[in-house]
Amino acid sequence: MRFAVDATPILSGGKGLAIFLETFLDFLARSEALKPVVVYVDVSFFEKARSRWPGIPLTPVRSRPALLWERLRLPRLAKRDGIEILFTGRDRTACEPACETVVYLFEVPDYRTGASLMSADDGWYSKAAALLTRYAFASVARRVTRLIVSSEFTRRELEERYGVPKEKIAVVYPGLRPGLFSAKDSELHREARRRFTAGRSYVLHFATGDPRDNTETALAAFARAAPRLRDEVALLLAGVSEQRHAAIEQLVARYGLTGRCYMAGFLTGESLSSAYLEAEAYLDPTLYEGFGFQLLEAMASGVPVLSSRVSSVPEVVQDAGFLCDPRDVEEFASGLVSILNDPGRRESMILKGVERARQFSWDETTSQLASVITAITPRIRETSGRRR
Repeated sequence: MRFAVDATPILSGGKGLAIFLETFLDFLARSEALKPVVVYVDVSFFEKARSRWPGIPLTPVRSRPALLWERLRLPRLAKRDGIEILFTGRDRTACEPACETVVYLFEVPDYRTGASLMSADDGWYSKAAALLTRYAFASVARRVTRLIVSSEFTRRELEERYGVPKEKIAVVYPGLRPGLFSAKDSELHREARRRFTAGRSYVLHFATGDPRDNTETALAAFARAAPRLRDEVALLLAGVSEQRHAAIEQLVARYGLTGRCYMAGFLTGESLSSAYLEAEAYLDPTLYEGFGFQLLEAMASGVPVLSSRVSSVPEVVQDAGFLCDPRDVEEFASGLVSILNDPGRRESMILKGVERARQFSWDETTSQLASVITAITPRIRETSGRRR
């Protein structure tokens, strides 16, 4: 089986799909069950990739602009290289008839494209790309050999919104990155409070600018809970870009939280791990999650999770977190008070969260991915004037 991986989403400082693919390549580097004949990586990451995975056959490519790579260059390369099965996380890619395509999805693109089309900050190119994604994904969903998804919620969305047959979809939960998030290592990260919040204990919320973060509800809930909390807990807003700093400061002032809110930029590696490990709670009134990596990372770090009972969140968190209506400020405020003022309840949530996070094993994830991919029997195709 001539198997290839499109790893071009991996770039320095990447997240989500990039992290998933990085960990998958770690598995491929030590696996005997699934050996790729080629892994396509972007030229900007090629040297780092070659250093990290010296035993993997890497091919540097130019994957920007993304639309040209996904729709034209990648199918041509797959045909040129005689690939029989391609694994990718890009939702606009279908390499048929050149080869079978297996697409891994965290979520259907509807929410992401809808947010772009409604955003005043996105220019004409982003809006055009969003429209093309909507059109392209409908075709991809029909044409690809298999769709592997991160949750039962995403599987149902594929069936209900796009009419994809159930037998064409496999659910494989992502695993947790090994070694980075571990509650037992919290003593090594005591400097986090000094670094992020001038030594104060804090609640963590990611305010990246994605509308699904629902940051205004997080601020409103924290402001309502603050007078009822036993301790002067701060709120740490992580993932705030320089461009959004002033706008977030205005929101903080509107809710009377100046001096009680702190901001941090995009966090990775040890900085991200430290931010989780020292948090008193993780506040995430998300509007939509195809999976929810941050929920899993928080639970693994021994941090009580306060999130929304929508999309895939109940599936991932189950009874290990406090789940609310994402638009109910008072419900979130009461949840914060309950978690932070009741040490017994907080400890119980921590134990449940750590246990729940242990169930998301990368070894299990990669084993299931390998099973789905190796079960595919490539069809005989006419390529380059010959049968193969």
